[in-house]
Amino acid sequence: MRVGFMEIESQLFSTYFLCFVSKKVRMPLSLVDHILKLTPYSGMVGQLHPWQSALISLAVVLVATVTAQVIYRRATRPPFRPAGKLCLITGGSTGLGKALAVSMAASGADVVIVARRQAELAVAVKEIEAKKLNASQIVLAVSADVTSKTDIVRIFDETKAKMNRDPDYVFACAGASFPKMFLDHTMEDFEFLSNLNYLGQAYIAHQAAKRMVESKIKDGKIVFVSSVLGLMSFAGWSTYSPTKYAVRGLADTLRNELQRYTINVHIFFPGTIFTPGFEIENQTKPHVTKVIEGASEGQTPEECARSLTKGLEAGYYAITTDFLTELLRTVGRGVGPTNGFFSDWILSSVGWASHFTWTTL
Repeated sequence: MRVGFMEIESQLFSTYFLCFVSKKVRMPLSLVDHILKLTPYSGMVGQLHPWQSALISLAVVLVATVTAQVIYRRATRPPFRPAGKLCLITGGSTGLGKALAVSMAASGADVVIVARRQAELAVAVKEIEAKKLNASQIVLAVSADVTSKTDIVRIFDETKAKMNRDPDYVFACAGASFPKMFLDHTMEDFEFLSNLNYLGQAYIAHQAAKRMVESKIKDGKIVFVSSVLGLMSFAGWSTYSPTKYAVRGLADTLRNELQRYTINVHIFFPGTIFTPGFEIENQTKPHVTKVIEGASEGQTPEECARSLTKGLEAGYYAITTDFLTELLRTVGRGVGPTNGFFSDWILSSVGWASHFTWTTL
């Protein structure tokens, strides 16, 4: 009897399965079926196999989620409209700083550039003046040392006195690097680069934030300049890379703290920039560092400035210049916001695979 009962069960299951495959058993409507009922393709309701419905449902959910994310990001991204703004740029006489100053002037902004050397400032002012969008724009140069607390205050005092307002956007571009092996550095090297690359940005950001709050500037911007070496490091960068990691830590902190004042904080992670400083850097760069870096696929200062402004226009917090740095950003994002949930998820998956290869091979 038991064997007979099992045979009956088996026959019933086979019959049910055949009916299911041949669509004789009416199954509950899927999400896709409910959607089809609202379209001209209502005749297809109930015609899809479950696995087809599942795949289509997944695709619909993904598309809807991505669309919602894009709409949300466009609606909430911080505005970046340089026209009519006052932009203060440290390191503004050469390299990225000067290229950025030219770009801001061409977009209709008043510009203040800060650097130590008067001669370089004078040359830069002429170049920036030539790119102004209209004759009423003002370009001001301030000679100052960003490692000096007294000079930092003077920068903003002079700007307020001559421009009759505080800066809306502040870009901390001043910095330097002198790559050597750790044991070849002096203790003074660590102090010098910490003062310039980290404290120079911390000081300028501190004074900028205070002035923006006092002047009740809305949607102000403080833009830190880190480096791809603020996301990863290797031999030769023992004095430089830690300062760029520190800048990232400061930016992550201030992104939270300054939201209450509607001050937007951004951080830029450029790769190689072909500047006079890059040539000086190569004079002390160890051979092993050059081997690890390989052939440089860097950017001109102008290309780098375009990458930065494009990221600001998109409302990104962390801005990169190339695919490799973007992978590193997604892998080591920490508590920073995404530049897109799905794109970051995909890139981080690739990044972790690359990270495994880098660390094991």
